[in-house]
Amino acid sequence: MLVKEIELFGGISPAVLKEIADICTEEKYPKDTVLFEKGDNAENLYILKQGVLNLQIKDGGILTFSLSEKGDIFGWSSLTEYGQYTASGVCASDIEVLRIDRNKLEKIFKKHPEVGYIVLKRLTNVISKRLLTAYRQLLAARGQDHTTTSPSYG
Repeated sequence: MLVKEIELFGGISPAVLKEIADICTEEKYPKDTVLFEKGDNAENLYILKQGVLNLQIKDGGILTFSLSEKGDIFGWSSLTEYGQYTASGVCASDIEVLRIDRNKLEKIFKKHPEVGYIVLKRLTNVISKRLLTAYRQLLAARGQDHTTTSPSYG
C-alpha cells in the first residue's frame, strides 16, 4: 500500500509524500493484540492494510467501532493537541498496518505547513464520516429510522 493511495494524504506533492512514506513502518499484529489503550499517550497514527481492528470505549459498557477497509485510519488522536487515545485499539483478527510516528510526522508538517493544513482538512473528513456512522448505528440500535431522524451536525 502506498501512502499516496490514502485519503488523508490526498493532494500532497509527490516529494512530500515520499518524505511521509519514508517514516512509515509496516507492521503485523496477531489477533487480540492491544495496540493502545484509551488514555495512553498517542504516539502513532495507523493505516490499516489488512484485517479488522476494533476501537473500543469502555465506560459502564463497551462501545465497539470496527475498521476493516484497506486504508482505514486510526490513532488519529496522535495528530491532535490533546495527544491521548480516546479509545482502545484491539486486533479483531491478524492485521497489517502502516505505523507513522507522531513526532516524525510533526517534523514534516513544521517543514511543510501547507501539508499539515491539507492533512488537517482530510482528517476532519475522516472524523465526520466516522461520527455519521456512529450516529446511524446508535439510531439503529434504538430502533429509529436514521434517514428521517438523524440529526444534522455540521
